[in-house]
Order: sequence, then structure tokens, then C-alpha cells
Amino acid sequence: MGKAVFPAKPAVRPLKGTDYVLTQDFYFPATVGGWDVVVHVMPGFRTDGASIPRLLWPIFGSPYDPDIMAAAIAHDAMYRGRIVPRKVADDTFRDMMEKSGIKRWKRRRIWFGVRRFGWITWLRHTPEGVAEARRHIQLAFANDGRRKTRKENKP
Repeated sequence: MGKAVFPAKPAVRPLKGTDYVLTQDFYFPATVGGWDVVVHVMPGFRTDGASIPRLLWPIFGSPYDPDIMAAAIAHDAMYRGRIVPRKVADDTFRDMMEKSGIKRWKRRRIWFGVRRFGWITWLRHTPEGVAEARRHIQLAFANDGRRKTRKENKP
């Protein structure tokens, strides 16, 4: 497994069951509609890690692996708070796994799983749950707040 390139791996504490709670501020970059933003997830946000079914742990690893946890928290924040369209959340998750050093074959399959089955979780969110998640999430423009050009968006 690779090393996360984020300033620090997220600080989490386990709760009962499969959930964890964020214990320190966590920031991550995202591109939303061509705009560079920074998403701030505040302490108290709950996550279930990467939601990898236990049957697949021998192949993909634990959903609580520190190298994937940063991307999983970012994805959970974007999903639960519905702060971006689902595809943007899924693509940001994939990009963050790449920056964390997750091997290409693994991140492609995990990304495929969230694209194929994430709608189930997306549709289960209640207005109360979205409001609760949003209490722990803030979005801000990154850098000078300018929109990227098409050239800048291309890899």
C-alpha cells in the first residue's frame, strides 16, 4: 500500500459497530463543476470507512486501512451531505485513492463498485441525515477561486 499524500491522515476513533468518528479537522481538495474547492470535514463526522463488503476484504483490504480512510471520509462527507452530485463524489473518491497510492487495479474496482451500487446508499439518505452531515462539512474556494479552463481540466 502507498503513502497518503495529504497533510495528515484523518484522526478517527472507533465507535460501536462499524462506524468511526472524526476527532480532528480534515481538509481535502475537490473539483466541482470545474471549480477548485477545499472541503472541510469537522470533528464529530461519522464514517463507516470504505464500505467494502467483508467477503471482499481478502482482495481489497480492510475498509479502515489508513491509506484508504482519507478517501473514504471524503466520499462519505460528499455523499451524506449531498454537497456535490453523486458522480463528482465518486470521481473525487477515485482521484483521492490514486493520490493515496492505492494500486490502479484496486481503485478501479472499488470505484466501479461505488458507481454501480452507491445509488442504494444515496437514495437512503433522509433530510435529517443530510442536515446532520452538513453540520460537519464546509466548502470553500481553493486558491484564487477562479474556474479552471478546459485545458487545465485535462490530465
